[in-house]
Amino acid sequence: MVTIYLEDNELDVKEGFSQQITYQIDDIKNLDSKTTSFSKTIVLPGTARNNRIFGNIFEFSNSNFYDSENPNSFYNFNASKSAVARLDINGLTIIKGVLRLLQIVVDNGSVEYEVAIFGELGGFVNSLGNSKLEDLDFSEYNQVYSITNIANSWDSSGCVFPLIDYGLVSTDKIAYQYKAFRPAFRVKEYIDKIIDGAGYTYESNFLNTNFFKSLIIPHNRKILARKSSTGFNVETKKHTYNSGYSPGVPSVEQINVQYDKVIALGNFTANGTYTTFTYSSATALVGKLEVYVSFGYTKPTADPLEYILYFNGSPIVSVLVGDGFSSGNVAQLFTIDSITINNTNTLNAVINGQTDGNAGFTIRYINSNIGTNNFLKITALQVFDVPVNINEQIIANDTLPQNIFQKDFFSSIVKMFYLMITEDKFKEKHLIIEPWIDFYNTDTTTYLDWSDKIDRSQPIKIKPMSEINARFYNLNYKADNDFYNEDYKKKYNEGYGNVIFDNQLDFAKDSSTTEVIFSATPLVGYADKDKVVSTIFKQQNNSTTTAVEEQISVNIRILQFKKLTKQGGYNSWSIKNGVSILGNYDVFPYAGHLDNPTEPSIDLNFGATKELYFDLVGGTLSNNLFNVYYSSYMAEITDKDSRLVSAKIKLTEKDIYNLDFGRFIWLDGVLYRLYKINDYTEGEICEVELLRVIYTTYELPPTEENCIATESGLCLQTENENIIITEN
Repeated sequence: MVTIYLEDNELDVKEGFSQQITYQIDDIKNLDSKTTSFSKTIVLPGTARNNRIFGNIFEFSNSNFYDSENPNSFYNFNASKSAVARLDINGLTIIKGVLRLLQIVVDNGSVEYEVAIFGELGGFVNSLGNSKLEDLDFSEYNQVYSITNIANSWDSSGCVFPLIDYGLVSTDKIAYQYKAFRPAFRVKEYIDKIIDGAGYTYESNFLNTNFFKSLIIPHNRKILARKSSTGFNVETKKHTYNSGYSPGVPSVEQINVQYDKVIALGNFTANGTYTTFTYSSATALVGKLEVYVSFGYTKPTADPLEYILYFNGSPIVSVLVGDGFSSGNVAQLFTIDSITINNTNTLNAVINGQTDGNAGFTIRYINSNIGTNNFLKITALQVFDVPVNINEQIIANDTLPQNIFQKDFFSSIVKMFYLMITEDKFKEKHLIIEPWIDFYNTDTTTYLDWSDKIDRSQPIKIKPMSEINARFYNLNYKADNDFYNEDYKKKYNEGYGNVIFDNQLDFAKDSSTTEVIFSATPLVGYADKDKVVSTIFKQQNNSTTTAVEEQISVNIRILQFKKLTKQGGYNSWSIKNGVSILGNYDVFPYAGHLDNPTEPSIDLNFGATKELYFDLVGGTLSNNLFNVYYSSYMAEITDKDSRLVSAKIKLTEKDIYNLDFGRFIWLDGVLYRLYKINDYTEGEICEVELLRVIYTTYELPPTEENCIATESGLCLQTENENIIITEN
């Protein structure tokens, strides 16, 4: 008996209803995609019960308020949102995931609902929708951009500030300006927040390894900034000034108003005494200007005092204090609704007064009688990026890569490590995530014997994998236009860190390309310098004496982070603010595609590069993404004995209930990997696709002596036909 549940409410099904469900773990013909279980279109009758569960959505005038905190059913049903569903046969769950309403058919008063059920992986992707990385909540990492927080982060498991050369941050490549240290967040935390935000949980040995936890997403924009409508905000609390005077010589004196508290300086730079502020952006700032003038005064003459705010040398606000020998207070707010500030424009305020030759006038910002600070503030008419300077507040979410869909980020992580994703049959909305190399249970004694389930009266199709494969497999990082990525592309006509795998099959002609959203990040070293640094900038020319660096925004990157130490320490180096030294260090907050540029053992590149921009002392470049996560799979599908078998097999609901793609299938004395069950229907024969198991374990990487053919210094094939790419 077939039963379907929507948010744990049983739906009515038609008598004689027959379901067709496809189960698939991977698309063997397309390296770039993952699949999930799904049903063909199911037609449900418009019974009173079904109408209620679907919130009477068939009615033309239907409308309701949707609450995402409540189950998606009855009055709260929303067809544009996923609803938890499962299909049982004789009490055994055959598919669980989410239900999607495809169409409502109303015919002469009769109502039918056309629906489909997708496995939980499909429900997970659907739940992500168009959410972006900046929609995630990283607010727990809001912090002051201080040298203490920068250095402390190198031992942190959360936000870190690695050393990355963004350009214009070092003249000698020994000492670095503080702007070279920008917040980066762990990839695992992105994954955790993405999955949790979609309402799912997961388990994974791989995602909990120290290696995966070391992966970070570095800052990728031209400047470290926060989004704000307050482009400029400074204030002063209490200062006392006596004007200068010459005994017996009355004169006009001037006091520069000094501000001592910076709330948001943004695109402005201050002089040494914080009396003059210069706008330093090429983009004009259009905003609202507010000035609160507040001070106490004592003046010895009958002449008035005058407060003047100058904008680019011209007065725009002035306050006159009354005549007479007196003391008093001033407290007044001035507002200019629209002001346009261009590059190099300045703001400064002064107070002018008359001395009597025996005493100067006295100004007290803010005296005890006046409770509001003096402030000078510009509020932009729209939200814009405000540079974050040392000791200012970092808003973590404002530093995240922008306009990156969470589903694309997740998909790229899956592609990099060739992850297999299955759905837990017992836990709702629970994913199991492991790389292909760890996915299969290699204990051959636990296989499932389906030999007696084959319908041998129907054709069994056996295809050599050469009829299915592409000839060339391209594993690519996304191209970017920073100097070293472009330099490498021009030299070798391929992207830094990419790999092209040629399986050398005679009859395969096509190419298959798998590309991630990330761009590669070249590592650069310099003569007589002991740090190798990820480098992301433009450069006007390549001359070491005349090269001009330029900071730019770049595509999203992914790196490994490690606080490196060595015997005796790194040569002493410093973090600076201009010429001022903020701290001296003998450790190295490293981030790069290698786990260690001195003795690398793990590489985030897909393949070994044809050139390194530093001298490699030791270690290996063999353990790259292709060798570790893809080569064994490629060996499986390109072996001369590799076969894709398609057979008609009769599976019971118990077989489906216990379905485990990670277990080998035994057919007539041969082991297979299960890839697809097409259109399973209770009690009927369905088509099953299986890939012959060639190897259950692999030895990587091969030695140089095992190489049969080499090209460009890369080992292309070994004697046991386990095809890989490795450093030679």
